Amino acid sequence: PGCKSIGVRNPDGSIYKHLHLSMEELKNIIQGDWSTTNDRGYYITGRLSTEIYRDDCLFDGPDPDMPVRGLRKYLAAASHLFEAKNSFATLHGLTILERGGGGVEEGDNNIAGTGTGAGAGGVIKAEWTLGGVLMLPWRPKVKPWSGWTKYHFDEDGLIYYHEEGWDISVWEAFIGTMFPELWERISGSGSDSDSVSGNDNSSNNIGQENR
Repeated sequence: PGCKSIGVRNPDGSIYKHLHLSMEELKNIIQGDWSTTNDRGYYITGRLSTEIYRDDCLFDGPDPDMPVRGLRKYLAAASHLFEAKNSFATLHGLTILERGGGGVEEGDNNIAGTGTGAGAGGVIKAEWTLGGVLMLPWRPKVKPWSGWTKYHFDEDGLIYYHEEGWDISVWEAFIGTMFPELWERISGSGSDSDSVSGNDNSSNNIGQENR
């Protein structure tokens, strides 16, 4: 369940991958995964282009359930997080960065798994806003929040590290999910954001990736 789009298989049973694509081609594929025509991309549906991801990709972010290693495991979780018909994932922009970074050292086998040269393919950064209804028994409606995702590519042009940052703290996210009415009183009704602002405490270094 949730992994119907795990990918096309080669004759030997391995999952087919697009290798050595240009950064522009990779950017276009990622943009397609966001389903910009209906704002119900892979964060909502759990369906993405597995052909550009390593099967052992590491997914990391502020969510207490992260990090998650493995494409199949991540997709299974993502496909059961949001109620698709009442949720959205709006992509504000995709940027090709000049070089990799984001706290992952080249040659870190715990992250990249490929040794020297991992991450040489660069990084693409997405800025987004998510919101909607979570698939929990009480179906809480979460206040929209903004953030970013960085897609780190290895020397074969596959995503080996999917890094995420939010403009709210984990504590704020927890309160908003478990006690939505309390969160509405605390946060007020006029602070909805439809873009990633400069007040994103989890991404103060956006724009400094090329330092």
